[in-house]
Amino acid sequence: MEKTREDLVGKMKKKKKLVRMVLYIGLVLVLGMVIYQVRSAYLRAEAAKAAEAKKQAQEEARRKEEARKKKNEWVKKDGKSYYYGEDGKVVIGRYIQEKKIYYTDDTGAVVRTVDGEKPMVAITYDDGPSQFTDDFAQLFKKHDSAATFFEVGNRMNEFEEEAKTITEAYCELANHTYTHQNLTRVSVSGMHNQLNKCDRKLREFGEQAETILVRPPEGAVNETVKKNIHAPIILWSVDTLDWKSRNAESVYRKATTNIKDGDIILMHSLYESTLKASKRIVPELIDQGYQLVTVTDLAQFRGGLKNGEKYFDIKPVESEKEDQKSQDETTTTEEEKTTEEL
Repeated sequence: MEKTREDLVGKMKKKKKLVRMVLYIGLVLVLGMVIYQVRSAYLRAEAAKAAEAKKQAQEEARRKEEARKKKNEWVKKDGKSYYYGEDGKVVIGRYIQEKKIYYTDDTGAVVRTVDGEKPMVAITYDDGPSQFTDDFAQLFKKHDSAATFFEVGNRMNEFEEEAKTITEAYCELANHTYTHQNLTRVSVSGMHNQLNKCDRKLREFGEQAETILVRPPEGAVNETVKKNIHAPIILWSVDTLDWKSRNAESVYRKATTNIKDGDIILMHSLYESTLKASKRIVPELIDQGYQLVTVTDLAQFRGGLKNGEKYFDIKPVESEKEDQKSQDETTTTEEEKTTEEL
């Protein structure tokens, strides 16, 4: 009986030992599987990182190679033209290449081109913005053309949305003083205040030119004004008198008859009759062979603009030389005639 009991205890000890061994082996196997899974996940993550790094390196190499190939090169995509500059990046905004001026949208796609070797005219509008400003801007955008808008600063907030459309249509904002003040009737400090306040307002609405053009109200300029306007003074060679006639037909005739390369045409954006006339003027001048450009673009390849100087028109450089030659010949002829008479 005692022996049987000992045998039973011995068997139970062996069984417990076996259970502990099985549990130990199971635990080792589970731990092994966990370690294996963790290690596998780590290796997969590292492999994914390496693959992504390799992909990025390949993409960077591709971009560099593409940039190298496209450096100073035109590229056509989906029917649109893009220019890649010296740094291999697409050029955005207004830029000049050889004898042409290019304007792009925000992606760098060219939306308008000005050929410096072809005839051009600058149409200008004073006294805005107004309820018609957006219509004027869209008219020029529709015809791949541009105009210069000499705006009155204190009207900008009143017609805020309309004013924004000017630069959005790749037209030019310019200074017509802050309150439409005749500059010959104010002090020098008053003049600076009028011009500086207007400049600040124009920049708020997107004008980015380093020097903003100025047209004094009424075209009133004296020596004091010339000395104190630190910008080109833009007047006009063709006055449509739209403010006076308020007649679309009259404005149309004046703006399309005997127009010459380099003319600066004066109108006002306040009148519906002027808008009506402009809808005929723009296509008519294009049909006559003129590019319709901003004053800044008109001057780009014609000697540029100087601060404090008055400009009634901006002729091609060769035309200016011919005019000077003609004047010199006339002077010489008159001198010879005088000598003969003596």
